[in-house]
Amino acid sequence: MTGTSAPVVLPVPSRSLPTRTAKATRKGRQTDEAFRDAARLVFARDGYLNAKISDIAAAAGRSVASFYNYYDTKADLLIALAEEFHAEATSMAVLPYRAGLARDEALREAVAGFWRTYAKRRGELIGIFQAAMIEGRFRDRWLELRGEAIARIAGAIRAAQADGYCPGVDPVLTASALSAMLEHFCYIWLGQGGEKDVPFDDERALDALATIWVKAVYWREAAMDGRAR
Repeated sequence: MTGTSAPVVLPVPSRSLPTRTAKATRKGRQTDEAFRDAARLVFARDGYLNAKISDIAAAAGRSVASFYNYYDTKADLLIALAEEFHAEATSMAVLPYRAGLARDEALREAVAGFWRTYAKRRGELIGIFQAAMIEGRFRDRWLELRGEAIARIAGAIRAAQADGYCPGVDPVLTASALSAMLEHFCYIWLGQGGEKDVPFDDERALDALATIWVKAVYWREAAMDGRAR
């Protein structure tokens, strides 16, 4: 059986930070990329809260003064990294749906795309998790990005309901819960090293995530009644 489901990643944001003149040249883009790579390293090593712009500049091999030609604050740099993450994760996640894979298989591949991108960009995702708790400006932007994702996932849940699945559930709350589960699970296992004394590997993680996601949406009331009896 085939079907579609919302990709499990946040979308590419509709509003990006303005492009600065410093980024317009090839050398400028290389310097910007150096700052982004350095921020990933510093955020992963020290965490967002402890990271200093001087640390990022030093890791990039650039001056602090040069940093301010590209970003006003480390929160601005983190927003740019978050947008980059979402662009990559989204492009990976939509492929199985466009390929017309069976619903369960496509969902698993979408989850795997998110997982792999998170693993590769662990530094900025650690920063995102921490900054969303304490940086008002970043938190507002993060919630805006999440809001777009929740709306898209909720739309897929409504489509499933039109086909007779998950009757009566709140699409928006369910979308929020599923998205939060995925994000925090990745943070615990990829960002913090996992639960204490719990064996773990990628395949088991993907199986758990995909199974929960599918069963949260693709169930029918008659089937639930049958199990109850």
